[in-house]
Amino acid sequence: MEMDFSGFEFYVEQFLNWFLEIPLYGQILMIVGAIAIVALVLVGVYYLLKGIAYLIYYILKGVGYFIYYIFKGIYLLFEGLYYLISGKEKPVKQVEPPKVEVSAPVIEKQIVPVQNPRPSSISFCSECGNKFSESMITQLKTRGRTFCIHCGEGLTANPIEIVI
Repeated sequence: MEMDFSGFEFYVEQFLNWFLEIPLYGQILMIVGAIAIVALVLVGVYYLLKGIAYLIYYILKGVGYFIYYIFKGIYLLFEGLYYLISGKEKPVKQVEPPKVEVSAPVIEKQIVPVQNPRPSSISFCSECGNKFSESMITQLKTRGRTFCIHCGEGLTANPIEIVI
């Protein structure tokens, strides 16, 4: 089984003669162009095969879901017929109430009045140490809560009584 490559050799010889006659920069550009074309063809073939693989995957996935829901529908149909013919009531599934997580109570910073001879109108922020303004003291006395005008910390006044 000999193959006759005489026609092939002729075309290769013609191409090599033509290629060697063009200037050097032309030869370089031809090689770079050929490499670029081969790279683009390989990338195109890769994405074509990848697309075909995705297409087959999603078609099979869709067919699987289709078959699953057909059998599920048939099951539900026969289940309904069973309860209809037997006269039994279909058991109702009891839904559990959602679980509520109980978080720990938030502990706020509290201002404890000091039992000393100083006047009660002078108070200081426990966060930044600045003196309370008159409006802050008024809010503490009336509402029991205020915010420091210097640092923004929320403060609550809960007076403590000591019984002896």
